[in-house]
Amino acid sequence: MGDKIGFIDESGDKSIHFTKDGVSTFFIVTAIILDEYSVDKTREQFVEIAAKHTRAPEIKSSAKAFRYFDKRIDFIKDISKLNFKIYSIIVDKREVFEDSGLQFRNIFYKYVNGLLDRELYDYYPYLKLISDNHGSEKFMDGFVNYVEKNHKQTELFRGPKFEFCDSKDEPLIQLADFIAGSLSRCYDPKKNNPRSSEILKILDKHILHLREWPENPRNKYSNIELEDEKFNKELVDFIFFRIKNFIHINAENPAIEIKNQLICLNYLVYRFKKDPHEYIYSDEIIDRIRVRNIHITKRIFSKEVIGNLRENKILITSSQSGYKIPCCRGDIIRFYNNYSSKVIPMIETLKKTDIVIKSATSGKINLLEEIDFDYIKRLTDIKK
Repeated sequence: MGDKIGFIDESGDKSIHFTKDGVSTFFIVTAIILDEYSVDKTREQFVEIAAKHTRAPEIKSSAKAFRYFDKRIDFIKDISKLNFKIYSIIVDKREVFEDSGLQFRNIFYKYVNGLLDRELYDYYPYLKLISDNHGSEKFMDGFVNYVEKNHKQTELFRGPKFEFCDSKDEPLIQLADFIAGSLSRCYDPKKNNPRSSEILKILDKHILHLREWPENPRNKYSNIELEDEKFNKELVDFIFFRIKNFIHINAENPAIEIKNQLICLNYLVYRFKKDPHEYIYSDEIIDRIRVRNIHITKRIFSKEVIGNLRENKILITSSQSGYKIPCCRGDIIRFYNNYSSKVIPMIETLKKTDIVIKSATSGKINLLEEIDFDYIKRLTDIKK
């Protein structure tokens, strides 16, 4: 498996007093992941792009040059041409600090450390991380301690590697800062812009997962008319209950098949929150699994990933347009129609084949009368 390097930075602060002016509502940790062999080239390309947009010696998302949204979008369009992946943990402090034990900073740090550790190393077992050493020492020191305590060096997991670096000296930490700060424009109501959705559209091909925590989708539906024909809240709440339960039960499961299912599920959830009516082609999901150097075909993906998730009572619908988490009656109808268009012709073919075989053998071969094919016989009888 090829070695990867992640450059980490944060957006927002850890203060629990998010209602105060100047205190962020969200805390975002972003890792920019690259192949080790491409780091020098990507760094050089980023520096060239940055020089086109600002004369500042260091790229900061909070810089005056990017307060104008058009300039931020132009810069994002240019950096989207680079070869990197994005993994972020996006913490809504309104949900965390109101009435939970996580209102205490040390507990909060530890929990987010665990999320970052578990999911980053799910994708990249051999990941080396480089973090800014200013402003985030407490968080990253806690993360280093957490990983070293919870990971034992094995043949699969060679042990964590960490470095701290001044962001002024490492442009790729500046890239992580800019991505994290731009994502805050998509989530934090204090920074939101009417055009914020453009950021996610431009960066979409780079995103492995935007891990929102707490994992609560209800606040993401404000732009959806809550009618049964367009959105069935009871259905969605049940599906997300099953998803959260599956993730919780399998979070520590080391099996490759389970890791693939979790990656698939996380991506479906992320895309659902962007647009609950959108279908996703299997190639997009398989690409996310392949970042772990796991190469699977569409047939194996359908059987071992989607099929096994469905076996665990997680409802994933499909159509000719791809896969999605269903949000309404129409999604279920399309799913049933998709299967009906395949199953019913198969039953018709079996009926015709049975007639031909019985005719050719004067009834000596009559498989549908045998007990092994009783279920199929009942299906063909229904179609008479």
